[in-house]
Amino acid sequence: MPTRKPYRESCQFLKDQQLLEADALPELPERAPRHDDEHLGVSFFRMLLADARLEYLTLPRSFSARSEIRGISFRGTDLAESTLCWNDFVDVDFGEADLSRADLRASIFQRVNFRAAVLHGADLRQTTFRGCNFADADVTAAKLTRSVLWFFRLSAPQR
Repeated sequence: MPTRKPYRESCQFLKDQQLLEADALPELPERAPRHDDEHLGVSFFRMLLADARLEYLTLPRSFSARSEIRGISFRGTDLAESTLCWNDFVDVDFGEADLSRADLRASIFQRVNFRAAVLHGADLRQTTFRGCNFADADVTAAKLTRSVLWFFRLSAPQR
């Protein structure tokens, strides 16, 4: 697996891709961001994020809400403790990504790859999954709504 870029380099990469508009690179928040925080760190709100390779970056505690995220690869990216609520994720690759303790509530996931992703302690309540792949994903202590448990054909180690 390639080495992840450090946080500052990851932010600069987003800026170089014209995905961050701020003049200064955002500081890494000390805790998971909430919608009413004054400083959110790396954030995407009410926007379309499409057709980009954001792989092997270090972007923990990022914030994204009410956005459409389409055709993006976050393969191997650290998004631990991020708040990624109320988004539509379509054709997204989270393979080998770290989404531990991430808040993914009330999002729609269509054709999303979570193969070998770390979802340890992630909040997946009130989400919708269509055509997603969770093979070899770590879903230990993930929060799920009982109505979607049927979707997760968990292996013995995943249970």
